[in-house]
Amino acid sequence: MIDTKRLLERLSSERGADFEFEPTPSEAAIREAVRSLRAEGLCGRRVVEQRLGPYFLASDQHGQRELDLLEEIVEEEYADRDVCVRTRSSECSRLRGGCRGTR
Repeated sequence: MIDTKRLLERLSSERGADFEFEPTPSEAAIREAVRSLRAEGLCGRRVVEQRLGPYFLASDQHGQRELDLLEEIVEEEYADRDVCVRTRSSECSRLRGGCRGTR
């Protein structure tokens, strides 16, 4: 039998671990984390799918509320940029973790 808790912990290790959120994080706290990752050059899709999304999924204290907030915030924060938010565009660099021209 698969230990889902252990599986989720492994999936989220090294992804979002540098952020600590309260059990009910404010929109401002999530936005700050998104802005920090954006400053590192990550595209919106990677922020959601590989960093903060897995963090919230693996947490016993967080749920759909945080995931919904995360998606809304990423769409707002990346609205003025020509980078991928939902799907990987042809400009997305898998090795660098972001889209070309964002640094």
